[in-house]
Amino acid sequence: MGVRSCTFLAACLCFLILVPALGSTNCGCGLYFAAAPAAAEEIHDHASVPADKLAVGAPHWRRGAGLVYGSIAFTNGNDYPVRDVTVACDFFDEWGNPIGTKMTIIRHPVSPGRTKISGIYFTLIFANRLRSNALAGACRIISAKRVREYPTPTS
Repeated sequence: MGVRSCTFLAACLCFLILVPALGSTNCGCGLYFAAAPAAAEEIHDHASVPADKLAVGAPHWRRGAGLVYGSIAFTNGNDYPVRDVTVACDFFDEWGNPIGTKMTIIRHPVSPGRTKISGIYFTLIFANRLRSNALAGACRIISAKRVREYPTPTS
């Protein structure tokens, strides 16, 4: 049974690789495969552009009531504002050992240039246990969305 399933998988892979390489055939099935990589590449490039030009500065954290809260300065190198910025921050125990990563979404628009956003908070619960001595470390941008500008009504 194992040999047959491997043979089937190999045949499927050959079909998926060879049909786009052959280009258009009489059955027309090569057209769909040839267009798929270009469309996926275009979508990936368009989706990744806002986050690529967005940087996060050193955050300033405080602890209290089982939370870490503070502010982060963002630098937006895009020509347009972004929103729904997903930020991931690493956390460490009192000895500097990593204990986890937490993410949050910043709903506030980040305009081009430098923007400081306060009121970012994380709980200090890791693996269903409160780690009150946990320290927040560096943060990184995971994703962001471009703010769509709508035309103002003229009436």
